[in-house]
Amino acid sequence: MTTTLPDPSFLRWPSNSSEQYITARRTLLEAEYALIQQIEAVAQQRRALPPGPVLPTYVFEEGCLNLNSDAPPKQVTLADVAKEEAKKPLVVYHMMMGEQEEKACSGCSMFLDSLNGVATQLSQRINLIVVAKAPLSAIRAYALRRQWHNLRFLSSSSNSFNKDMGMEAPAWMPEMKQAPGFSVFLYEEGGEGEEGKLRFWYQQSPIFGRKGGETGNGPQGDMVVRGMDLLTPVWNILDITPEGRGEKDLEYDGK
Repeated sequence: MTTTLPDPSFLRWPSNSSEQYITARRTLLEAEYALIQQIEAVAQQRRALPPGPVLPTYVFEEGCLNLNSDAPPKQVTLADVAKEEAKKPLVVYHMMMGEQEEKACSGCSMFLDSLNGVATQLSQRINLIVVAKAPLSAIRAYALRRQWHNLRFLSSSSNSFNKDMGMEAPAWMPEMKQAPGFSVFLYEEGGEGEEGKLRFWYQQSPIFGRKGGETGNGPQGDMVVRGMDLLTPVWNILDITPEGRGEKDLEYDGK
């Protein structure tokens, strides 16, 4: 892909930089600018998606937004949640936390640490919730330990939502009990005397592959995971450093 390089006058590097460095940096700038254009072109395609299917009615369990509260849980549907802010897309984060587990996976915990920090800003444009297969009591206990007070949690323990959305024993890695991902839904108001509908619009999940381009589950240290990485600052910030993302997973405190 070729592109016209914008005026680089806004760029700064030390005045004693070598010609070799400056030449390499300008070449990199061309590639970075082409990537920006490609990302926006893909975003335009995403925004132009046609309407997806209407979501069946799934009943979830939800507790009080105050994680310290011991108020009894209630039953809700995703349409109920979406209707509360019908003008906003409903964005679901699928948290990897199975029926017998007391904590989420380290990757999901990293994502939710980030989302919890920007939840106030995101709430201006979207209605964000977190869904996991674990019992609601376990989800809330773990969320409280992680101090995720800005997020909203639902348990799908009594329904097939995770499986139907491809987030349970997914085809791309069936040995995983649960999978991470984002799903986006749009609420449609019903006509006179009609119930509103919740329509699927988009989903993003990790793309697992091997170095060299092969797909599948390679040996430890040989896996490359992309896709959802664009939705967290951690990997993108590491990408601008000389070592990049490194060969080992980041340490996790496991609270």
